[in-house]
Amino acid sequence: MNKNIVLTAVFGIIITLLLGFFFGQAAAGIAAVILLTILLAMAISEDAAKSAHPELSASLHEDAETVIVENLGTAPAKSTQVRIIPDDIRYEIGDLNPDSVHRYLLPSIVRNAKAAVSWERKDGSRTERIFRLSGYEDETDPLRPLFPLFNWKEK
Repeated sequence: MNKNIVLTAVFGIIITLLLGFFFGQAAAGIAAVILLTILLAMAISEDAAKSAHPELSASLHEDAETVIVENLGTAPAKSTQVRIIPDDIRYEIGDLNPDSVHRYLLPSIVRNAKAAVSWERKDGSRTERIFRLSGYEDETDPLRPLFPLFNWKEK
């Protein structure tokens, strides 16, 4: 456990006991709730920093001619490569930082295709995901969280 969390817990318990002794149980209860909220926020921040990983997404722009690759994760994706199937278009993006977007203009309009996006994690392993690119429909995942925390998907 992080030493900042332990120090915050110790000082919070001391303050809660002092408030309970001098001002009563209501003040101690309020201080305990605030302390637990702060400790939970610190624990979530530590877990998010520890389990940071890239999460790339590929989609087709409305003009059906531009591929948009973005890193929705919390860590940079290294040596990112994209293949457009079946057109056999290959290009390399390189490093893609969190919350950054890369656009690639295709030579012609795409009706239906797939984008195979592969990237390297900070531990050296490569990951590849395949995305459907369609000019007709949007691909959405209603169960996907806004930012990846608590290892919600396999790495």
